[in-house]
Amino acid sequence: MRNLLILGAGGHGHAVAETARAMRDSEGNPVYDKIDFLDDLKPEAIGKINEMPLFKKEYEDVFPAVGQSEKRMELYARAKRFGFTVPVLIHPTAYMSPSATIGEGTVLLPKAVVHTGAVIGKGCILSIGSLVDHDCVLEDGVHLDCGAIIKGSRIPEGERIPCGKIIEKQKK
Repeated sequence: MRNLLILGAGGHGHAVAETARAMRDSEGNPVYDKIDFLDDLKPEAIGKINEMPLFKKEYEDVFPAVGQSEKRMELYARAKRFGFTVPVLIHPTAYMSPSATIGEGTVLLPKAVVHTGAVIGKGCILSIGSLVDHDCVLEDGVHLDCGAIIKGSRIPEGERIPCGKIIEKQKK
């Protein structure tokens, strides 16, 4: 069992926490024993984000859970610099093909799909019901909002694809 510290206690942070709580190991046990937040403004946080190094002994894993890509990637880099593991979080109802690859700090929320040969970068958000078709590439920090569909495309670093948007055969 491990402990997880989530950076950001806003709406996205809480969605990430629910995903982490739902995750189970191969024997059906929860992956995380303890899940807490760091946030500069939210009262449920156990500390501020700049206090992250103080929590190193108690929390092995840190997950950057802010919606803004540039800030998320900066928090990812800070967590790595302080020696934390930045996991991949995949909700049990999401599907990830065994031939797909996914970078650290990426979350697949409920019903997200990553299909055959897709490559997902670091620090990505695949929101509820988003779909990445075979052989697509999402560069680091990409956010697919609810129901976004990517087919035959490469999505550049830091892009946010809005709810329900379909992107097909974008130039590589």
